[in-house]
Amino acid sequence: MGVRSTMRGAFGSVFGASGEADRPVEALVMGGGEAEERGDTRKPIDWEICKRLFAGYMWRYPKLQILIVVHAAMLALVYTSVPLVLKLTIGYSIEEPAKWASLVDRLGLPFDATPRSGVLAGATLLVCAAVAFYLIMYARLIAINRLAEYVVHDLRMDIFRHVQRLHMQFFDKTKVGWILSRGTSDLNALREAVAQVVPRFLIHAIETVLFIGVMIWMDWVLALAILVLGPGFWYVNTWFRRRMGDAYRTVQLSMSRITANLAETIAGIRITQSYAREEENARLFRNLCLHHRANNMRAARVHGMYIPILDLANQFVVAIVIVLGGYRALQGDMMLSEVLGFLFFTGKFFVAINVLAEIYNTTLLAMAGGERVFRLLDTEPEVVDAPGAMPLARAARGARVEFRDVTFGYDPDRPVLRNVSFAVEPGRSVALVGHTGSGKTTVVGLIGHLYEHQRGEILVDGHRIADLTIESLHAQMSLVLQENFLFTGTVMENIRFGNEHASDDDVVEACRALDCLDVFERLPGGLRFDAGERGDNLSLGQRQLACFARAWLANPRILMLDEATSAVDTHTEFRLQTALERLMEGRTSVVVAHRLSTIRKAGEIVVMAHGEVVEKGHHDELVNRGGKYAELHREFVRLSRG
Repeated sequence: MGVRSTMRGAFGSVFGASGEADRPVEALVMGGGEAEERGDTRKPIDWEICKRLFAGYMWRYPKLQILIVVHAAMLALVYTSVPLVLKLTIGYSIEEPAKWASLVDRLGLPFDATPRSGVLAGATLLVCAAVAFYLIMYARLIAINRLAEYVVHDLRMDIFRHVQRLHMQFFDKTKVGWILSRGTSDLNALREAVAQVVPRFLIHAIETVLFIGVMIWMDWVLALAILVLGPGFWYVNTWFRRRMGDAYRTVQLSMSRITANLAETIAGIRITQSYAREEENARLFRNLCLHHRANNMRAARVHGMYIPILDLANQFVVAIVIVLGGYRALQGDMMLSEVLGFLFFTGKFFVAINVLAEIYNTTLLAMAGGERVFRLLDTEPEVVDAPGAMPLARAARGARVEFRDVTFGYDPDRPVLRNVSFAVEPGRSVALVGHTGSGKTTVVGLIGHLYEHQRGEILVDGHRIADLTIESLHAQMSLVLQENFLFTGTVMENIRFGNEHASDDDVVEACRALDCLDVFERLPGGLRFDAGERGDNLSLGQRQLACFARAWLANPRILMLDEATSAVDTHTEFRLQTALERLMEGRTSVVVAHRLSTIRKAGEIVVMAHGEVVEKGHHDELVNRGGKYAELHREFVRLSRG
């Protein structure tokens, strides 16, 4: 998995049709990709997403789930008991003291029969309820945060594993910032759903049912008058839910664009500064931020109308209780304590309704993030092992690689390779030569089976590449890119990336075999020198030598090399060439060649133009032929002489 992941990550930044050539500069900085726009018209709450989150992730931890449900039921009972105790204390101790005296005698309570002792008993019960509330809440918070962390960890690992399996065309078309947003802001929204929405919904939903039951028990006429208003409140709630769903989805989308823009700006900071585009990029980023602020304000306005309307409804219901309850008390149908109890319960009832409204607000954010996370997880890799695929057998020598009339296009209707045919014998090398855009790098990507070709056959050791497992193919390949990508860490850790089981001595021996150990030993700390982000603490030559050593340590049968075009000094050029010759020795090598020395020493030269093979042969043969290669050779010679 390590080699395959390395190749996919490295190839993703180099290969493929980016689709950016025809886009204006502002679109490059501000625009969102097609993948970012899809699915934006979904319903505010998608029950399929809820099912996948609950059944697929939360129920992996049933003990925690059961514990959270038990805590919710206990807290709901405590909440409900408070207004009930107040109502009974007023009724038994103040309004009808005889009832309190009868209760003390009948139950043998450790209180005297005076109203004062009744009030004291009620206060004692309220203190007990408060203590129980804090103990249960403490245990609840530990349980829900543990569950939230478990779920987010599982989701983050699933995203990481899945992204490493995706095909290169996904990365060609999708912004890095968009992918990063799935594992950061969208996962945080889902964490809020697990930690806040579900536990709080359970508590206040149970509370609401209990409040309704107690109110019906106290006076069904007054309770019915309150519940009749339910359909009207439901209609208003549904209308606001629909508007908030659209608003918060737009907020998430604009946030993704900001993240994508920021990631691209940081990655391309050298280009930005070299073209003095800081102010222009800042202007475009400011426009994105202003757009995001406008979306947030729109969502806030909708939400700002929602909560006050619920509060207004609360006051309206209180007025109904006072008027209708007072009338029934005057008629002798209700006790005054029951009217006061209704006021307590309706207040608590609408607090619960308001909390449920706030929970819905958080749910919308989770839905917007959840649909993006699961859309990413639902993206199927286009390059996968075929049914019945077999592993590529190991051998001491290099592998035979052959292209037979291969046609390929990143867009199938616009092929970038047409009827390409050539073969590389085991342990031999081929140099791919041609102008930029001729298809050389695409050939290397197809050998690595990072794309599926449309027509023709690609064979490795006589087997169709589609019949070989991708894991076994990548395990016998090494890749050295033009950009010499290094990860954050020491030089030794970067070299060991080619073989995670290699010891420190193995790394040293690899450098010694390539005759570059002295280059790294001169660094402060030697091989334990921090390479920096993307290897920025190393020179160009040092980075390329580290990549050569990484490839050597992987001990590949097939070496794919995209030579760096950047100029280096004569001494470094010599060290690189020496290391390259040792690295290629005995291995099947496919080189996108930019150095005349590499081209001359290749076993065969394949000349490409406009996605087609126009010439094949050895250096002297092609020069004497006076064709396309002879023209390219003259350019090489002219440029090398300055």
